[in-house]
Amino acid sequence: MHANVDRPDAPARKRKGLLVIAIVALVALAGAAGAFVLVRTGVFGGGDASLAAASAKVPDPAALIETEAWGEVPPNQICVMLEDGARRKVADKAAAAVGGTVVGEVGFVSVYQIEFPGKTEDDLAAALTKAEAVDGVELAFPNQQAYPDGEIWGVRVDPYADPVYDGPAGAGYRAIGVSKAWSYIRGAGIDLNPVKVGVVDDGLYMPGDGAENEFEGGKTKIEFPDPAAGENAAPKVGAGGKVNPAGSHGTGVSTVIGADPDNGGPAGVAGPLGDKLTISMINHRAGQYGTVETTPDPDDPTKAVLSDGKAYALGSLVALAKQVEAGAKVINCSWGNSEADTRTVAAYKRFFENMNEKHPDVIFVCSGGNGGKVMDGSTRFPSGLKLPNMVTVGALDPDGKTADYADKASDNYEITLGAPGTGAVVGLDAKGGPVQQDGSSFAAPQVAAAAAILKSLNPKLTAGEIKQILVETARPGVPTESDDPNAQSTLVNKDEMGAGILAVDEAVLKVINDMRSAKGLAPLTPEALEKMGVVDAVAITGKPGEYTVKGIVQAAGEKGVSLKIEVVAEQSSIGGKTEQRVDAPGEAQWSVTLPKDEGTIKVTRLDNGAASVITIERIDINGTWTGTYTITDLTITDQEAAKEQGCALALTQQIVGKPLPMTLVFTVDESGYGTAVMTVDTSSLGEMSGDDEPQTLDVQYAGNTVMMTTADGKTTLPATVSRSGSMLYLKGSLSGKGKGYTWAFAISASKPDTKQ
Repeated sequence: MHANVDRPDAPARKRKGLLVIAIVALVALAGAAGAFVLVRTGVFGGGDASLAAASAKVPDPAALIETEAWGEVPPNQICVMLEDGARRKVADKAAAAVGGTVVGEVGFVSVYQIEFPGKTEDDLAAALTKAEAVDGVELAFPNQQAYPDGEIWGVRVDPYADPVYDGPAGAGYRAIGVSKAWSYIRGAGIDLNPVKVGVVDDGLYMPGDGAENEFEGGKTKIEFPDPAAGENAAPKVGAGGKVNPAGSHGTGVSTVIGADPDNGGPAGVAGPLGDKLTISMINHRAGQYGTVETTPDPDDPTKAVLSDGKAYALGSLVALAKQVEAGAKVINCSWGNSEADTRTVAAYKRFFENMNEKHPDVIFVCSGGNGGKVMDGSTRFPSGLKLPNMVTVGALDPDGKTADYADKASDNYEITLGAPGTGAVVGLDAKGGPVQQDGSSFAAPQVAAAAAILKSLNPKLTAGEIKQILVETARPGVPTESDDPNAQSTLVNKDEMGAGILAVDEAVLKVINDMRSAKGLAPLTPEALEKMGVVDAVAITGKPGEYTVKGIVQAAGEKGVSLKIEVVAEQSSIGGKTEQRVDAPGEAQWSVTLPKDEGTIKVTRLDNGAASVITIERIDINGTWTGTYTITDLTITDQEAAKEQGCALALTQQIVGKPLPMTLVFTVDESGYGTAVMTVDTSSLGEMSGDDEPQTLDVQYAGNTVMMTTADGKTTLPATVSRSGSMLYLKGSLSGKGKGYTWAFAISASKPDTKQ
């Protein structure tokens, strides 16, 4: 590859600059940075001399007009293409015919740009007619705009994809497979049944007056079997006067079980059951069960602030009995005493044994304890019993390791399985971020929610059957999130934590296929269920404000599926029927107009409610972005041909995959046009470094797609812009090939969102 193909008389440069150009044209010797210059120097075109005769004059943005026939165009510019064999003087004649001059050309195809004193659509139409009448002119056309055909992919509706579960905060839910479980349920199309989960804890706090609240007004039903001991009037206050940011321990437990999945923020493992789920709360530290300790609220003398209070063995037993009486089929107990009198433990054991005999459809899910020791089951209640109706849950870190604070199994204390209790999301803080707390208290409700899902799928399941399913389907460890195919998952220590880690997806899959088997139907694979349980959506950008939207299904079932599109925007229109039928794997298509390039587009499967949402917003990209420029691939396909071009395979191995610091400075107007100045720092390449001079690129921005074009107009890099929290992100990539080689590069940059 020759850096000076279009300048054969250029003086030789130092070798270090030529090496970079020879590899990927990373730094242009003429004073530009970036792989874009590979095209500009003639490498991709093979150095064809006729391609060098190319130039254009950019229209004055202030002169643009909106026309009925051609969209937004310059009324003072036309283009003419000459007949084969015609010479340049024909273009000059056409220019004279309209009172203008030739200002640009693409000699390779005999196309010439003419500028003339036009101001209106009629002026433009008349000029086109006059130019085409000139002998030797094959056709004339307006200088219309080229719009970026970027793709804006929708995000599948998944309550666990909320920003509060980004990164480590969502690791626990990813480990137990809850998102996949719900895609299986949607894909199976099974009718869900009502299920009630009883929670015996320290009450539920539901702030009113529009405050952030996961329960009041949500689909999950809330019951208080004992009105005197259920709902808390204020957040709980712990030792030292510290307010529990989740509202209360019981509120955090209930959040893990059934928080509203539709209002943003935390979503309970069983939350998507919606109105099929009832959470029944009894506060065993109030009323007839225990004591509530209060202190006055200095800001409101009519209210008292609840401290932790005290719960007692007998009152807690009564609360459990009342939950069963109220119809709860799953009961969560995130509490206990590890230094109990053996006679108290014996009384609790008889209670659960009698429940197993007389109410075999009720399952009790208990926390395993947080003492960090091997348990003596003779001194702990209510958990650890080896009974069909009890599941005791140990606390794991999200990577599957036993949490350092977790109590462990012993010969007389069963830990049935583990769940991620470390860093569990139990609420939102004042800034909308996740409130995370540790403990087996928040591992247990994940299992209680899983049991509720299984019970909702098949109400005939007994407690013993649910326990067996959870044990049989438990994973031995957490699958690694590493891209390394040789990386191993972290295995759960079964001597400490029982069967393994809760696998909601595998448990749901087993129940679905067991029910199909009972009907004589063949089992469904995870892949088939997941395909049936999702829909994807993509918006393809065209002219500003215009989008082609596709709803894509990978599996439609024997009866096909209907897809529905919904658009929420200040102004919008939809072309095509809002509901379309897809009879096989494929897609439905609509045209959508969003004049302000802002809004949301939702595509829903009407057979199971799976949906994907496309968000289109005008992000202000102006300012300085910092990131990296990376040559992701440079492959020699023909050694001899590449050698002729100046490529050396040994050199590619030193630079491919090496991120180089990069800055991008955007200056874009409201119409989406402007420039970007790119600077790549090659100093880390040592002897291979080059001249890090900035390169100015033309920019067109629409939807969330940024098109950056080299000054000669021959190469365009598409990139997408997105928002996450308080940061904006830009990513783009480009690939191509030359004689004897292929190449690809990528850019990635970010900057703070100034609107946050």
